[in-house]
Amino acid sequence: MSIKLDEELIGSNPWWKGGFFHISIKEREIYQEILPYLEKKQIIGIYGLRRTGKSYLIYYLIKKLLETKEPRSILYFSMDDFGQTSLREVITAAENLSGMKAAYVFLDEVQKLDNWAEQVKRLYDLGNCKIFVSGSESLFLRKTSKESLGGRIFEFEVGPLAFGEYLSFRGIKTGALYSKEIREALGHYLLSSGFPELVEEKDLFFIRKYIKEGIIDKAIYRDIPERFEIEDPSILERILNIVVDNPGLLVDKNDLAKTLGVSRGSVSKYLFYMETSFLLRKIHNYSANASTSEKKLKRYYPAFSPLGIGLKTDPEYMGKVAETVCILKSRTKFFWRNPQKDEVDIVLTGPLLPIEVKYRETPSVGGLFKFMQKFRADSGFVITKDLEQKEGQISYIPLWKFLLGSEKARAQR
Repeated sequence: MSIKLDEELIGSNPWWKGGFFHISIKEREIYQEILPYLEKKQIIGIYGLRRTGKSYLIYYLIKKLLETKEPRSILYFSMDDFGQTSLREVITAAENLSGMKAAYVFLDEVQKLDNWAEQVKRLYDLGNCKIFVSGSESLFLRKTSKESLGGRIFEFEVGPLAFGEYLSFRGIKTGALYSKEIREALGHYLLSSGFPELVEEKDLFFIRKYIKEGIIDKAIYRDIPERFEIEDPSILERILNIVVDNPGLLVDKNDLAKTLGVSRGSVSKYLFYMETSFLLRKIHNYSANASTSEKKLKRYYPAFSPLGIGLKTDPEYMGKVAETVCILKSRTKFFWRNPQKDEVDIVLTGPLLPIEVKYRETPSVGGLFKFMQKFRADSGFVITKDLEQKEGQISYIPLWKFLLGSEKARAQR
């Protein structure tokens, strides 16, 4: 094991000998979010849906550290084939090879390490190094880290590409001069669901196969059942298919339980499992009273553009696709719907800002006005297909501009 471990360490840390991985690393928004935490003592946990670029984020952080730190003080190691090897053994072998103490420790596929959270906790408590953890089984990592590493870890989610990142990956510049190219690229962005490996892919059925088999099926039939007692994983798939077909579904758990032939408790658990696995996003019905908001029915969306897996292009469905990507971009926690069924798709807080997605030629804004009157919001936004104008307190913004964050309504963190 010692020879195999040494060989793996040398191959995994080419910077010890002045090299690096032969890969191209493109800039992403989340990279800048994490940089301020590089020198904080807390562990950095990197989680997210499969195939969204978690490993590339690790490589980026290592590359940034190499600009100012001694290369031999940076250790990267994947536990993929070394689950029975103790973390202490890995670090001791690395320090013997490099001739330096490991000041920055990156552990990929850390869930393969036996009792990983306790081993990482012991290393953290020694206070000798900065620790980064990541892995493909994000559900397990998050569940275990919250139980064992509370207060010691900062979590960062790597999601599908934002529209601006997608354009950058394709070499399309932003700005008014390139608005034609940007608008033309929007359709494929929605189809690719923002997965980096699909940026240049044009085959519709390959895209669907990639998303279903490489991402969804692995989460539903492997990751979730490995960590929770699931009698029938196909129920998870049925729930996800229902949400993919009806993005923004207002979920009554009793009705859904009857449709699926399972208990209400099972529906609640399955929805939670898919949320924590980054397959679904839940948002609450906004109220000035938090407890009231919690009691109302919630909306559920796919955690990625559903177009690539749904492959429907009728105007109504395309409107729901546009609504989904706006929900994801804004990171909203709220929508609004009153007993009379007046609605607003997105409600941002601090300051209060309602946003309605109307991906059609002649958008109506009755619900938006009623929300603004009820909650005394100073302004509102309507996301449209092409219309751009301002009427009183309402600003109309094309979808592509909203996704690029070109207006004051850009994503609220």
